[in-house]
Amino acid sequence: MIYFARHGQTDADKQNRFNGGIDLDLNETGIEQAQKLKDKLSGIQFDAVFCSPQKRAVQTCEIATGKYVIDNRLTELNCGNFDGKKRNAISKLRFLISLKRGKNGVERLELFTARNVEFCEKVLRGLTGNVLIVSHHGNASAFDFYFKGKPKKYNFAKRIVENGELLTFEF
Repeated sequence: MIYFARHGQTDADKQNRFNGGIDLDLNETGIEQAQKLKDKLSGIQFDAVFCSPQKRAVQTCEIATGKYVIDNRLTELNCGNFDGKKRNAISKLRFLISLKRGKNGVERLELFTARNVEFCEKVLRGLTGNVLIVSHHGNASAFDFYFKGKPKKYNFAKRIVENGELLTFEF
């Protein structure tokens, strides 16, 4: 079983800001979410634990499990020039256009998805037992896309994963 946890809350999450490439610490709520995640995971024996190299994911993973392997493919989607800016209807639309075209320093969605799919195919395929991944919202959507069989009309914008949320996937 694959267990996928989104990192706990940061101040940028709370303020509804883009924060793909910014390396942020957990806030108080994020620390509490990581502790709740630890409780949810207690009693589960993991054969492998993987984590994004970004602080918010590492802090969540350290609180929840204390052991992990960093994998750079689990880094959040790079939001380029949007990082740190407030999300609103206009900025979200501009971001989605940039995401599709790879403009304004934003990582193209197809490249972001490809690196997450590569992780799934090269790392997860060889594992058995329980695996924990602690990463980000965008990665959760990419994993959901992968484990649902890469549907052509998959809508990444509709897949919302809350801070500290735990997803499971069978492989």
